Amino acid sequence: MKKALLVLMLCFITLLTNSFVWGQEFKPNLTQGVMKYQALRDTEIDPNAALREQGLKDWKQKRDTIIAKAKKLLELKDYTGVNQLLFPYDYLEPDDAVFYEYLGKSYYYAGLFQPALDCFKLSYEQKKNSELLFFLGHSYEKTGNEKEALKMYKKGAKEGVAACQAKLAE
Repeated sequence: MKKALLVLMLCFITLLTNSFVWGQEFKPNLTQGVMKYQALRDTEIDPNAALREQGLKDWKQKRDTIIAKAKKLLELKDYTGVNQLLFPYDYLEPDDAVFYEYLGKSYYYAGLFQPALDCFKLSYEQKKNSELLFFLGHSYEKTGNEKEALKMYKKGAKEGVAACQAKLAE
């Protein structure tokens, strides 16, 4: 009887710790396995130059395959998969507009608008893709910057982006 009670208590404690982490409800999204790389992005420490060069070389060799996989995962609406595929290369800061567009969309559709905004800005700076103006505007809006959001929507509407025109018509 005591063993059964002990096992039951351990199961209950495990359930509680899996459901609540330090008083916060556990929400399975991009914060699990993907964010283990976040320290690489958040620190100001430059990675070892030789390792970075090797990483960039590796990225250049695999780029087309990785981008094709990311595009397929976006079409399948597997945003966590896209993030897990691309995020390990983010610390290398590749000069690749498509990379940042896809990484931004993985954050955007997961509801993580600030990192999405950062990625969309990088992508738009590298390649003036007018379709990104809606994503930029909506990300600005979701992060509380209505003024910048309106600028992006107006710019997008001027360039003929239907989603921006619809947003301004609201």
